[in-house]
Amino acid sequence: MVVMLGRAVAVSPCCMLFSRSSLQIEVRHQHILFWGGLRGALALALAMGLPPGLPRREEIITVCFAVVAFSIFVQGATMTPLLRRLGVV
Repeated sequence: MVVMLGRAVAVSPCCMLFSRSSLQIEVRHQHILFWGGLRGALALALAMGLPPGLPRREEIITVCFAVVAFSIFVQGATMTPLLRRLGVV
């Protein structure tokens, strides 16, 4: 949930920057940017690259893996229905 909130906080202000220009991002595309923020290999590689003696290293890797798994299995699997519902596909 915190990851999704962070994604919303990242996407919304960026889209607002372009709201009065020719580069304006449609609301439906903003939803796609929010939901389609698939996370993966880079985050997991960074977590696994932490020094072995680092306190709570295993917990960091576990949480990172959970976020990546949710992103791939839930967000990835529901991206096509979202695109259809928004009329993009």
